[in-house]
Amino acid sequence: MEFKTQHILGHKKNFIKLSRLIKKNRLPNSIIFQGTKGIGKTTSAYRIAQFIFEQNDTPSELYQFNNSDIYQKICNNSFPNLLFIEKPWLEDKKRFKNQIHKDDISAIKKFYANKEDDRLYRICIIDSIDDFSTEASNSLLKLIEEPPNNSLFIIINHNKSKLLETIKSRSFILNFSNLKLDDYSKLLKSENYRYSDIEKLYELNAGDIQSSLNYIDNDFDSIDDHFKSLLLDNSKIKINTASHYVAFFNDNSKLENSDDFISYMLLRTKKTILELLKEKKSKNIFNLIKSYYFLDKAYKNQKIYNLSFDHILIKYFNYLKNA
Repeated sequence: MEFKTQHILGHKKNFIKLSRLIKKNRLPNSIIFQGTKGIGKTTSAYRIAQFIFEQNDTPSELYQFNNSDIYQKICNNSFPNLLFIEKPWLEDKKRFKNQIHKDDISAIKKFYANKEDDRLYRICIIDSIDDFSTEASNSLLKLIEEPPNNSLFIIINHNKSKLLETIKSRSFILNFSNLKLDDYSKLLKSENYRYSDIEKLYELNAGDIQSSLNYIDNDFDSIDDHFKSLLLDNSKIKINTASHYVAFFNDNSKLENSDDFISYMLLRTKKTILELLKEKKSKNIFNLIKSYYFLDKAYKNQKIYNLSFDHILIKYFNYLKNA
């Protein structure tokens, strides 16, 4: 799990802000970690939770990473005062649930109802509020409005537009900036990842570490040039193109689910559109934008109606060919 990494770079100011609030005993009961996906917000949330749990009667004003018993328990998901909420995994469909619904967060109320020791913090990390249904968000709001003693919500938010204003107004917001190239490169190396063209990877993934690791792990580099060429010139799409990409997906033993594959395709499409805009080349832009939303919608429907993933790829390349 990503929070196991000991390396956090690029967010020092936020750690200073939070450690000072902890020192002064002025920690709010709801904190929103806001910023683009994949830049270390969830890892930072686990680190701050660990730091809070490790404070005693004389809290430290400076964050320090400790490879402690609490850290090991957090990594093993066995620390009783920490609850992690994310989209449930559907084993029968081999994918994550589309949204987090009200029933999926019922454990939060039970978690905070445990009053064995009110002196100890109980922390709930939500990853992410973007995935909450409206009903689930309203249910969370009620919990934030009437917080138990020594309770803390750390809420991960990737897209500001998906955050209820009422939750925002009752929370302390920390903005997380995209990683700089130097920090991005150091993090990849610290995780023992090597890639020949760091700048290309950084630009493609906009500094998103998790997307970058998925890109390397799933060998998307082997199809990247080809897929980009299809986006730039749809006349290169042949009758067997879709089957070529279906085979790549089926033969890739490291590719665990279709989410990573579609995320890569959408990312490459978006990046290609931005490159064309930067170069002031109008050719293909409108069609690429339409194909982006077509793929995004088709994949969402595939998950809702449990359609064949092969069918989605065939439909997509047919659409791209005739756009």
